[in-house]
Parts: sequence; structure tokens; C-alpha cells
Amino acid sequence: MKNFGSRQIAALGLATFAALFAVVGFGDLGFWDEVNGPGPGFFPAIMAVLMLVMSIVAFLQSFRETGAIEYTRDELLVVGCGIALTALAFVIGLIPACALFVLWWMKILEKESWKNTIIVLAICMAIAFGVFQEWLGVDFPLGVFEEFI
Repeated sequence: MKNFGSRQIAALGLATFAALFAVVGFGDLGFWDEVNGPGPGFFPAIMAVLMLVMSIVAFLQSFRETGAIEYTRDELLVVGCGIALTALAFVIGLIPACALFVLWWMKILEKESWKNTIIVLAICMAIAFGVFQEWLGVDFPLGVFEEFI
């Protein structure tokens, strides 16, 4: 197979992750309840299916690229942030990790004012709690630190 490298491996890895997440969303979390409507797995399952489709498209398109593969700083930063967010979520919980991520992204990378940063953070947290926790009933992981409290 020609040009099989990191871009193909990344696409296949994301496709595998998406497929596993779809199984969890549709099966373990519960996609739809006949009485209450969407369940905790509703949004994650839809996102997993979209991610699976896009990963397959990215895998197929990656073979059309020619020349040496060079990663930009921004590409590596997104991957690093995803890894850091995942690791931090295990330590302090998903919601506090996401809040710190939004703060860090808005202030450090985007260099936004505190006013804009707080507004975006408030909207993100309102969506996380209002839509996911209250409406869809998603139980967010607490993390090791929060379990001690």
C-alpha cells in the first residue's frame, strides 16, 4: 500500500475510537427512551457516527496526498490538548477539565479579553449542565480528585 503512514494510522485510530463510542452510546448509555425521549447516549452516539464517517473519509482522502508530511504547530497543539484534556479529566473530572481547557484556549491561544472568555465559559458550562446533565441525564466522570471530596 502506498503512502501508509501517520495520517492513515490517525484516521483508523479515530475510526476505531468512534466505533467503540457508538457502541457505548447506543448500548450502554441508552440512545432513546420510549417515554422520556433522548437518553444519555443520544448526543454521544450521533457524534460517534459522524466521527466514524469523517474518519473513513479522511482515511480514503489521505492516500491522495503526495509529498512529505509536515505537521503544523496548530495540528500538534490540537492533538496535545486532546490528550491533556483526557488526562486531566481522569484527575479532576470532566467538567472542571473542560472549564480549564476553555479558559486556557481563550486566554492563551486566542488572547481574548476576560469578558469574552467568561461569557464563552458561562455558555459552555450552561450547555454542559443544562443540556447534557439535566435534559439528557449524562453522568459526567468525576475524576480521582473529586471522588475524594
